[in-house]
Order: sequence, then structure tokens, then C-alpha cells
Amino acid sequence: MAMVGGLRTIVEITAKSEEQLASERAFLEAERVWLVHKDGFAAAGLLKDDGDVPEGKVRVQLDYNGDIIEVEEDDVERANPTGFDKVEDLAQLRYLNESSALHTLRQRYGNSLIHTFAGPTIIAINPMAPLSIYSDKVIEMFKECKIEDMPPHIYTVAATAHRDMLLSRKDQSIVLMGRSGSGKTVNLKHVLHYFAVSANNPKTGLFTPDRVQAISTLLEAFGNTRTIINANATRFSSLFSIDFDPSGQIASASLQTMLLEKSRVVRRPDGEPNFNIFYQMLAGLDTQTRLELHLDNLSDPNLFMTPLSRSEDKTQAAAAWGRICTAITIMKITPQESFVLWSILAAIYHLGVASVARGNLGKTQFAHPEAAQRAAECLGTTVDELTRSIFQGNTSSSTLNRKLRSTDKDSANLPDGIESLEAFVMGLYQDTFNTLVFLINRAISTNASAHNSILVVDAPGFQNSSTCGRYQGGTFEDLCHNYVQERLQLMFHERSISSLHDKYIQEKLDCDLDDLDELPTPAPLVALIDKQAGTRVSQSNLASADRRGLLWLLDEEALFPGATDESFVERLLLQYNQRGCEDLLKKGPTDKQFVLQHFQGTNPVLYNANGWLQASREDGAVKAASVQLQDSSLKPVSELFCASRGPGAASVSGSIAGLEGNHSLRRASSIRRGFTTGGQMGMKRHSVALQVKFQVDTLMEQLRRTKSQFVHCFIPQHNSGLCDVKGGLNITKSNGSVNSNPSEEILMNVPLVRSQLRGAQILDAVRLHKNGFPESMNYSEFWRKFRTLGHEDAMKIQPTLGEMKEAVGSLLEFIDLDKSTARLGNTQGIGHSITRRFIHFERRDQ
Repeated sequence: MAMVGGLRTIVEITAKSEEQLASERAFLEAERVWLVHKDGFAAAGLLKDDGDVPEGKVRVQLDYNGDIIEVEEDDVERANPTGFDKVEDLAQLRYLNESSALHTLRQRYGNSLIHTFAGPTIIAINPMAPLSIYSDKVIEMFKECKIEDMPPHIYTVAATAHRDMLLSRKDQSIVLMGRSGSGKTVNLKHVLHYFAVSANNPKTGLFTPDRVQAISTLLEAFGNTRTIINANATRFSSLFSIDFDPSGQIASASLQTMLLEKSRVVRRPDGEPNFNIFYQMLAGLDTQTRLELHLDNLSDPNLFMTPLSRSEDKTQAAAAWGRICTAITIMKITPQESFVLWSILAAIYHLGVASVARGNLGKTQFAHPEAAQRAAECLGTTVDELTRSIFQGNTSSSTLNRKLRSTDKDSANLPDGIESLEAFVMGLYQDTFNTLVFLINRAISTNASAHNSILVVDAPGFQNSSTCGRYQGGTFEDLCHNYVQERLQLMFHERSISSLHDKYIQEKLDCDLDDLDELPTPAPLVALIDKQAGTRVSQSNLASADRRGLLWLLDEEALFPGATDESFVERLLLQYNQRGCEDLLKKGPTDKQFVLQHFQGTNPVLYNANGWLQASREDGAVKAASVQLQDSSLKPVSELFCASRGPGAASVSGSIAGLEGNHSLRRASSIRRGFTTGGQMGMKRHSVALQVKFQVDTLMEQLRRTKSQFVHCFIPQHNSGLCDVKGGLNITKSNGSVNSNPSEEILMNVPLVRSQLRGAQILDAVRLHKNGFPESMNYSEFWRKFRTLGHEDAMKIQPTLGEMKEAVGSLLEFIDLDKSTARLGNTQGIGHSITRRFIHFERRDQ
């Protein structure tokens, strides 16, 4: 009876009516196919060869117009019977090919089924509209549901991670990947909300749904902004750690952040604003606070931002400010602490008005001393002290002929000293953001004992400058964010493809895995970016030198006398193009441009290295800002920023906030040692480029200790991230015309989704999952869990280690398991997902 219960779902799936079988036979006899073309794929019927079709070609009849054409054989893929329409898992497809996968995704998306299993992972497509599939009631349904019966949903990912953690007592992770605007941050909120509802400890109330919403509100205010392709783009990477007690309830939580795009505070791409918080604060502050912070007059020109002018923008910003004030109350941030945050933001605003000029004696000074005075009062210092902190020791003349970098700046030739002012402001904002993270962690972290953790990763999405209308090339910040996505993709490749392949070889299993060794991997491009090598060599010795990654080259050039952005690009091209790496790196149209072939060449990105050397050098004014805040004459300011620094805040110039709050990180002291060593090295070398690598290494090291659940977020249209902008969304229809009517059906850009499917190597992972044996269990554990399914005498037998494989084989024979679903390896029994049904049946009995 137990056997029947465990196989119930399989029986239901395989049982078909005679009518369905007849329809399927007719479909197979008709040899239905997909004709692949540049705009997607088209349904067709494969016609019989009468002997007059040239070799390598086939004849098909298109469904939509009845035309009969001859096409290349490689352009035709088998279509699945209609019984496979809208399947929940791509691994269920009889014919697993690109067109069939895209057809399934498009079918499901058209029916508001935005989640689809893809073997070991899940695909989530941005719905571009609100869906009523997220609620506390739905969470309760998932909480009580058996894993094998769960539909594809972001809650399924969270529920699976939680149950796997409880059953294996091993840390888990949920990794969100995808392009900018694909909905990663929204899915992060859904995951955190799931845990807050399903696993919150009512005795502590640390991680409630209200607090999850408050955290999201604050982080989006301080760390998000609008870009050309995303109305609310995240500009920092975050790692949430949810720590659980033995019963599975939340004992504590913490947040780590890294790679904040702090340069956006002082310079932005054309047409893009500063961080959201500035506009929300300027629109929403009450009159009394506005007067105290000297923000009553916003008419003066500002280097760093332009106040909102449209009334609707001011209304939205003021409404957002109300939500921020509510969030601050929920997170128990005191009025005094919040006033400190607003004071630093006000100081940044006033420094933008103060600007820079050269005095009569040739000294660099503030162009508008009255604005500098207002900034000094907000910071708790004097104008003289502020001048020394920013401009002392500044001898650079590289900014005399600086090109205008933002439409907000009113001069194309900014005076010497502007870089120091910018560095000081970036330091102020970085410390303010870190302090916000400190206040968040204070509210959700405890010293309670935690047995296991679930890590949730969200990083800025992959971004191609050409899709943003910036045809001059991507920035250094774009490279950093894209590098993080490449590292996450490499981890997915290693865990979903490489490790399984290696396990099959180790266990000596015969699987239908042709051409697996030839699959592309992100490893070569990742190495091109971050590979460490020996000491710096001259260009004449490049042929005999070890290759070093782009970040290491950038670090070297930033410290090398006389180096320029052009010399950096020249060294990069010489080192790699002479060694057969044209498929990874190509020269750009100018001396400062180059192209990296991201995601196995599916998404080439043109980068512009203009200003990269300067960006990689950490100006001393950044650290001066931290010192200024801690030494402030205003006691609330100095106390808050001294407290927020914490014991480990010196690592990487404090650019990773919340490092000490993670229970899982405390359990891994080796990670901290490696991170601290790397961070100190980066600080001594004053290299922002190396800090990027060290921070990402730290992130990946934490994830490697966990069992990972991957969520691939897709964009159905290039402008999916703008779906929240009123009147800002035009949907491309299947015939190529533009649909501006939101009431009409939103169709999927098939070539765009195909590119994401290929770049993420999802079908390769699904094929390995489908044809291989992804679930495994060692023999002793299998015998302990499932011997009750065998003969009654099996309960009395305790095989030795050498007899265990034979005993398990006998047990599988007794229960009459389909031999095609399982294999016995050297050390483990390995099977299809049916193994999970046995496991969960046993677990329910327990």
C-alpha cells in the first residue's frame, strides 16, 4: 500500500484516455516540427522525402500560410505532442530542444504562469503586471504541501530550501540571477516574506512581514535608482542570512551588502538620476527639519543632483517619504538616529552646491563658501576643517580639462580638486549606507544559538550598455555588476553540470551524456577578468608571462607611473589577443574600448575604459570622510558612526556592511581570515579593482558551503523593468509592430528569451537532469530509510559495509522499481526524481 501511495502521481501522469493516445499517435505520424528562424520559431509539418531534396535539407509545410519550403536540416527541431502543452517542468518534454522549451515558456507566460521548473532550477519571467499569486494564504498552502506536489513558484524554492535544511542539517542558499529588470529584487522580497510568515518565532518577533517590508523600503530608498531600462534598479549586492533554531523557526537574521555603486552619488550616466532617497527626502521633509538642515532653498545649481520639477514626481517622492518614515519606526530607529542620516544626506546636497574653485593664491577652495558652511554645520565641523579634509595634499591636475560627465553639471571644465570633493562625498554616502545596514541588523539580529542558515543572494542584474542607449560603452560599475553575474553563472554551471558529470565518472555510471565534455563554461571569461598571476612585467615580456586578469591589470596600471586608460586597454588586448582569446575579448572602435563576450558569447558588451584608472585608485578623501563622521562635534553623529563601524569594519574600507552579524559566517572562521587578508591587501594597494574581487570571493566562499537553489529571472521584453512607469511601456507584438495599449495581450520577445536561455545554459542542465540520475543517496542511509518497504525479513538484517550495495539492489528488485530509473554506483544509489518520492514518503511516516 505504501508503494502505491508513493507512486500515485506517476500513475496519474502516465494514465491517458484512448482519445488522448489516438491524438498523440496522429501527432507523431504527422512529424510535427519547429522551424527555427531569427525571430523565433514557426510550427510546421515535416514532409516525406521523395528523393528530390538535396542532402542536408528537408521540406516542411508552414502552418500559418501553408507554404512548402526547403530548409537546412539543422534549422528543424521536433515538436512535442499537445499533451505536453504548458508542462510545469521542461524536463518532462519528450523532445527537449530550444524551440519546444521556448514554446512551453511562452504558453505558460501567456496564461500568467510565470514560473517554470527547469530540472534542477526554476525560471521566473517578469510578469510586467501585478499577479494575485502571492499572499499569506498561499504561503500557508505551500507550507503544508508535499514538495513533490508543489507547482513551480518562488515559494516552492523557499519551502524546498527550508525543508532540505531541516532534513539534512546543512546550510542552504537561494541564488537569484538574471538581467536588470528581470525581477530579482521582487523575488527576494517574496522569499523573505515567505520565511517571515512561515517560520517567524512569535516569541522574538524579529523577522515579521512588517519588518521585511520595512527593510525593503529602506534599502530601495538608499540603494536603488532609476536607470534607462529599470524604473527601480538595485545598485548594490546583498546577502541575507536567515538563521534557524533546531525546530526550524527563525532565531536571528542579518544582512551583508557589498559593491554599492557609490560613484552614482557624484556622477551618473546621462539621463539617470541619483539614488532615490535624495529626491524623497527633499520632497517629504517637514518644514521644521528642512529649516534645521538648511534645505529651505533648493534653487542653487548643484553638481550632484537636480531637484524634482514635475508635480507628479514630487507627489510620488513625498508618498515614498511617508513609507520611509513608517519603515524607520518599525525598525526601531530612533528620531535622533534618523535625523543623523538626514543630516549627512543634507551635507552631501550642500557640498554639491559648494562646488570647487581656485583661489587667488592658487589654492583649491569651495566656490560657494556659504554652502560649505551649511555642509559643515550638518557634519559637525568647521569650513576650515572641511577644506583640509577634502583638499589638503591635492596636487592632481588631471581634472583641468575634465569632460562633462552629467547633464546636471553646468561646466565642461571643472577645476582641480573636484575629484577630491567627489571622493569625500562618496565616502560620506558609503558610511551612511553602511550605518543603515547596521541599524537594520540591530533590529533583526540576536546572539541566540542558530543551528543552520539559509542565505539569499540578490545582485544588480546583468546590463548591456547598448540596450540602455549608451553606445559609447559600459562603465567600470557595469563591469563589476556583470562580473558578479558571471561568477554566479559559473557556480550554477559547476553545481548543475560539472559536478554531476564528475560524479557519474567517479561512480562509473553509463549515462546518455554525449558531448557533455564539449559544453562551454563561464570559467574562461571569469579568469580573464579576475585571474591572479605574478609580478608586473613589461609589454616586451608578455609572451612569456602568465596571464593576469583584467582587475589585476587595472590595479597594476593604476599604480604604474605614466599609465593611462589607453595603455590599460592596450595591455589587456596584447595579453589576450595574442593567445587565441578572440572568442572572449575583442578590440573596440576606439583605443579606450573593448568587447567582452559574456555568457558564452550570447551577450557581447562594449566597455569604455575612460576614467577606469582613476576609479580604481581610492582617493584619501574617502577615508577622510569616515574620520570626519567619527570625529564630529555633534555627539549623535559621532556616536552613531563609531558604533556602526564595528569590530570588523576596517576590512575593505568598510565596503562590506553587516559582516559581523551573520551566524553562518561566524561558524566559518576560515572565510573571515581569507577575507580580512585580501581586504588588507586591497587597502594597502589602494585598489578599488581588487576590492571588487575580494568582496565577490567572499560572497562565493559563503555560497560554496551551502546547497544552492538557483532562480533564473528572465525579462520578456527589453523594457520589462519599466513596467511600473506610467505610460512608459511599449510592448513589441509578434508581427514587429509596437503595442502601446496595455489592455492588449503582452507577448514575449522570443529571441530575447532565447538569448537568456542559452546564456544561462539551462537546457544543458535540464538535459543532464533528464538523461542522468540527479538524486543520490549512500547505501547505508538508503537502507536505513527504506528497508521497511522490503520483505519482512529485511527488518532483521543489518548488512555490513561490503554487503550494503547488494542488499540495496535486492530491495530495489523486491519493490519492482523500474530499472531505467535508478543505477547502483560504487558508493551511492543514484536515481531519477522518483527517489524523492520514496524519501518524502518515509519522512512523512517519521
